[in-house]
Amino acid sequence: MTQTHLGVLLLAATLAYPAQAGKLLFRYQDEQGSIVLNDTLPPAAVNRGYEVIKPGGQVVKRVAPALPPGAAEAADLAREREAQQKRWDESLLLRYSDVNDIREAKKRALSDIQVRISILKGNRNYLKTQVEREVFRAAEAERQGQKVSDAQLDAIATLKQQLSDVEELIEVRETEKEQTAARYDRDLARFAALLDAIGGRR
Repeated sequence: MTQTHLGVLLLAATLAYPAQAGKLLFRYQDEQGSIVLNDTLPPAAVNRGYEVIKPGGQVVKRVAPALPPGAAEAADLAREREAQQKRWDESLLLRYSDVNDIREAKKRALSDIQVRISILKGNRNYLKTQVEREVFRAAEAERQGQKVSDAQLDAIATLKQQLSDVEELIEVRETEKEQTAARYDRDLARFAALLDAIGGRR
């Protein structure tokens, strides 16, 4: 529901007050910015915001001014970002007791990824050797005037595809390693800032 629609609904609700209570008034700004106190509320004043008050000055209801176009979405986005920040902060304070915890967690995470990279590089070296061997055998057959068999060509193609897949996986793991390091660095910086904010280091 938009702010304008909400204002119209609230206007309809508040317009019923005089008939029920008898003496409720509207306080609002006119087009010149002057404060007006009246027993009716012009439709043009709804978007500027208004108050429903008793003659003695007691405020019964306040209706905020309508937000300009796009402002409601921006406010929702800001609230969501604030909520995400709060969840992140709470998670950091629950997971870690001091900055060294984060440094150790980073070291373990990067070490695990590096082990995977090392295994993939070993596989890559093995496949390179296999490709070179099969290519050499095919070349030798051609030098001896023999036709390279379809099975041998298929084997070379399969090995090359496997080699390409492994190289792609290595790139993925290297990117993962960089992103993991950056994430822990962000956690470390934020955690340190939170500790400073609450008055000390753990």
